[in-house]
Amino acid sequence: MRRFLVLALATAGMTATAVAQQIPPPETKLTPAEQAQLDTDNKGRATPMTAAQWLARRRGGNDAQRKTWEPTPPPADPRDFTGLWQLPGGNINLLQENGEAAPFTPAEAKHTQQLIDAEKNGAVLTDAASQCFPHGVPRLSFAPYPVRFAYLPGEILMLHEVNHNLRLIHMDRKEAPPDTPQSFLGYSVGHWEGNTLVVQTSHFNDKTPLDFHSSHGTKLKVTERFQKEKTPHGYTDLVVHITIDDPDHFTKPFTVVRYWPFRSDMAATVGSDGITEYSCEENNRNVETTSDGRVIIK
Repeated sequence: MRRFLVLALATAGMTATAVAQQIPPPETKLTPAEQAQLDTDNKGRATPMTAAQWLARRRGGNDAQRKTWEPTPPPADPRDFTGLWQLPGGNINLLQENGEAAPFTPAEAKHTQQLIDAEKNGAVLTDAASQCFPHGVPRLSFAPYPVRFAYLPGEILMLHEVNHNLRLIHMDRKEAPPDTPQSFLGYSVGHWEGNTLVVQTSHFNDKTPLDFHSSHGTKLKVTERFQKEKTPHGYTDLVVHITIDDPDHFTKPFTVVRYWPFRSDMAATVGSDGITEYSCEENNRNVETTSDGRVIIK
């Protein structure tokens, strides 16, 4: 993405003048893990994405797209996330913020590769999302569906269009109650660090994938850090740094990042280009039909 450096030049007897200098675009060389993901994302596309296009999508979309996305800006309060945000195109993978692959344990690496190979051989994989269960965390943050925030006394709600998933963030607690049951979306507590919303979630069941192929266990803990940021061209992102910690599936905690552009255009649109009803259960063909998690396409 191109960045601009604005220099204030002042001389005696003259008013300070702002001069914009274009900085060369960043390096588009991909890590091996990023190249593998780009190859996967390009499958089935009539026009494959270039590395630059793929990196722009991961960063929240290109400038030509974003001109129409934010006709009205979000609230000025940096702690007010109300409005609609959407990750463009989806980004369902575990690439770390530094472009490296997730630090799988040997057992999880083997399991993940088995599912990847099965899919390459024609199997259609099923998971919680395809069976209309809640998608899990952080899988929800990877999906290309709109999300809204709503504020209540002592609570923040995250309203996801996809499958009507609802996350409740308890701002009046420091940890989950001791008798909290395991669930698809876990139990979330939050607090503010400056203008960053920090959300810690635990008490997950083990029924949701983290991406399309990688699993987790009940020891999973997810820490999300939400913060508004302005792009070099003045658009607004909600940047989400997500730290995944599951010692049974990964050798160490690791962090991925997602950029959710503000979409006031979509919030103002009714119909297929705006918020729509998501009815997963209606005419759902992706139900599990074999013991090893495959489905038969009808």
